Amino acid sequence: MSRTLQEVVDSLSGIDDIFFFKLAEDKEFCEELLQIILEDKNIKVLKHKPQSVLRNIKGRSVILDLGCTGEDGALFGVEIQKSDNDDHQKRVRYNMANIDTSESEKGIKFKELKNIYMIYISRFDIFGKGKTIYHIDRIIRETGEIADNGTYEIYVNTKINDGTDIAEYMQILEQKTIPDNPKFPKLCKAIQGIKTGKGDRNMCNAVQEYAEEYAKEYANQEKIKMLADMFTNGIITSQIAASQLSITEENFLEYVEEYNRI
Repeated sequence: MSRTLQEVVDSLSGIDDIFFFKLAEDKEFCEELLQIILEDKNIKVLKHKPQSVLRNIKGRSVILDLGCTGEDGALFGVEIQKSDNDDHQKRVRYNMANIDTSESEKGIKFKELKNIYMIYISRFDIFGKGKTIYHIDRIIRETGEIADNGTYEIYVNTKINDGTDIAEYMQILEQKTIPDNPKFPKLCKAIQGIKTGKGDRNMCNAVQEYAEEYAKEYANQEKIKMLADMFTNGIITSQIAASQLSITEENFLEYVEEYNRI
């Protein structure tokens, strides 16, 4: 086994994309994750899928780091966010809307819509209030009562350790060393399986594939930046730039708009 790859594995934590992907292949890990964050030991996972893709033929598609269906029919989406460079609440709003549309059949009555729990895990404190977890509720402004429509937003972070069990779980998810905590046996077992023993080969193969994909994506992004600069400076047309990337002219202009905002 390549030492370089092993060193990469050793340097990863559960909050890193590829490591979380491997963790999320374990159903028991997924179940414990939901139980801890939602503080409900009765949650049972019927189906789970790492890197769950929600296709949107008319707009931007969504890739959740984990999608689960509970035995009671509830839907759970988990997204890991390491960069604080977007409007996170609107991102969650968009994700939840796509879960609704992708999971609903044509002609369904609205009362049949499934409950959706969107869990957004970040390395930073989104709201800056010094809490590990935040629950966003819909409130009737005039009475202060909760108006429950079956959608639940939960924001969790690994930055703040407020002494709760959830914070303790998040700290383990963030650490790079092999954990041993009887409170969270499934998380510890899943990490140990990846960091050592039979999990090593699978993890290293995944890291190799990830590195190759990352290299391709990085090269593609650099090409987009170069063409965006050339277009902005009037050197080439948007049509020529789009043809170089094998995308539509409309998509290229969207890239340019996004690039200019950075």
